[in-house]
Amino acid sequence: MSERPQLLYSQDILDAGAAIQSYVQGITFAEFVRDRMRYSAVIREFEIIGEAVGKLSATLKDRYPDIPWQDIKDFRNLLAHEYFGVDLEIVWNTIHNDLPMLLEAVQKIAKGIK
Repeated sequence: MSERPQLLYSQDILDAGAAIQSYVQGITFAEFVRDRMRYSAVIREFEIIGEAVGKLSATLKDRYPDIPWQDIKDFRNLLAHEYFGVDLEIVWNTIHNDLPMLLEAVQKIAKGIK
């Protein structure tokens, strides 16, 4: 069985990130925390991002040391395994403060992958 191309993992990150942004567009934090379906969907998309990051090659990640790859994987693990301890304010802040920068970086990375 052949390995999945790195470009597809980067596209998974971009697709999941775009989905997250669409899920929270035009809503407040208060609306977010009251809508279990919405925040559950966001959490799932962050899990996908973390899984995809885990599948990126070390060589590729080494070329982009400014991206906190391990933090992204750790966030995925927290969301997946500590579901009872998920702080939705951290999720919300990650959406607005960290996700746009990650998506911008991954778009550049994807353009460089052959």
